[in-house]
Amino acid sequence: MNILIFGVQGSGKSTVGKNIAEKLREEDSDTGRLVKKLYDQGELSPDDLTMEIVNKRINEKDAEKGFILDGAPRNLIQEKLLSKQPDLIIMVNLEEKEALRRMIERGRVDDTKESINKRFAWYEEQTKPVIKYFKDTGAKLLEIDNTPSEDTVRENLDDLLKKLKRN
Repeated sequence: MNILIFGVQGSGKSTVGKNIAEKLREEDSDTGRLVKKLYDQGELSPDDLTMEIVNKRINEKDAEKGFILDGAPRNLIQEKLLSKQPDLIIMVNLEEKEALRRMIERGRVDDTKESINKRFAWYEEQTKPVIKYFKDTGAKLLEIDNTPSEDTVRENLDDLLKKLKRN
């Protein structure tokens, strides 16, 4: 299954992705973590380079049965460069106020209130249209509220994945 995970910065996409990977026995990739690390440091790699890396990884033998991407494609240009379409979109929902609090608490030097608000605006402008595009083209959309405790979110995610496997 090809899964894309979206959510505002600080919403817990990576944690949700790891939980899904554990349940579906998919692997989180070093390449994906590298692109995410650049992104988290406030550095955006060019769209063509990002998608070249992503496409190379999702077309490797161990990704034949599916992949999980968190943070890509991040805009409509990257969406057009994605070589495999998603079967499922997981939307990690978290109020911006709570995401801001969590990001400030994690204590990274690039997580200033100004830089975080800039990323929130960028997400609204650049990434939300990608979610709409995939939804409009038939990808299944599951939403998860990431406000409760991590254990509660994991239980809710497990329930969603069980329902998904039944269908």
